[in-house]
Amino acid sequence: MNKKRSDNFESRAEQSRAEQSRAEQSRADNIDILKALCAFLIVCIHVPFPGKVGAYFTTLTRVAVPVFFMITGYFYSDTVARHKEKRQIQKILYLVVEANVLFFIWNIALNVLRRDSIITYVQEIFTGKSILKFLALNESPLAGHLWYLGAILYVLVIVLLVDKPNCRKLLYYLTPVLLSADLAFGKYSLLIFHQEFPYILVRNFLCVGIPYFCIGNLIREKRCSEKWNRKILQVLIVVFTITSLAERFVLVSAGLNATRDHYLSTTFLAICLFVYALKSNWCNKGMSVIGRKYSTWLYIIHPIFITVFSIVVGKLGLKSIYRCIAPIVVYCATLVFLIILQKVKMWSYVKI
Repeated sequence: MNKKRSDNFESRAEQSRAEQSRAEQSRADNIDILKALCAFLIVCIHVPFPGKVGAYFTTLTRVAVPVFFMITGYFYSDTVARHKEKRQIQKILYLVVEANVLFFIWNIALNVLRRDSIITYVQEIFTGKSILKFLALNESPLAGHLWYLGAILYVLVIVLLVDKPNCRKLLYYLTPVLLSADLAFGKYSLLIFHQEFPYILVRNFLCVGIPYFCIGNLIREKRCSEKWNRKILQVLIVVFTITSLAERFVLVSAGLNATRDHYLSTTFLAICLFVYALKSNWCNKGMSVIGRKYSTWLYIIHPIFITVFSIVVGKLGLKSIYRCIAPIVVYCATLVFLIILQKVKMWSYVKI
């Protein structure tokens, strides 16, 4: 009798572990799908849809970068459990170097094609001011969008250095302060201070990276995805979508729409979207593969395709048509290039 009970207990425990494993895999797949979607939203930021519709849609695309920081924060406890914190930092450092070297070569190639002076270009980008911006505010002199890589690198280093319960709590308490600073000196600077500040003062590891990393970490720690109802999240996503658009409309109408395109509602929309993805049961293997394998480099190299298409389309006289589908074209072309590149690499390894 005792043996039968023991067998039943072990069977239930095994079944529970299997269910937990399936849930974790489903959650990971959902996050990969979310990464693929956010990569597209980032493309839309850098090559937006035209007109007022495009401008308002760009308002919504601003959730993408916060979501990426939250994803890193959410999975950080797994990184710690596997003792791979330093390895993760090393990996991001390599990406920072590779991405910046790539865009240095690309910019040199563009200067050669345009017959501009390479020496002048090098002198302009490698100044004391540009290096200071790069080191202090994550602003790459080679490609503006690479600030994210520098920011996530700094965040991971800071979190590793203060990896004690009390210090981690301090970062949590600082989160609303840093987010408020982003709004005060960013999107709402004209309203509060009657002047605009350089957006790189807040678009960096401090006012964006740390807060959203901490939010992602807290969502995992407090198991927020288990506490929220999916239907409530759907309603909140709709509400914060509307309020984001309303914020832009009010600020534009009042002539107070500062350059930094990050609204009060952006934070709440990003959080709701992220938690909704954790709770959902999406099933799209193609999108999951895109998010897992290609989203990072898609984010890194898509501006190259933006430049290439703008040159080609300009010469062909197809600007008006291209503008309407530019984000889709750039996203798909970049993705196809990365898939082909991966297959060539695999073929090369096989040949070797």
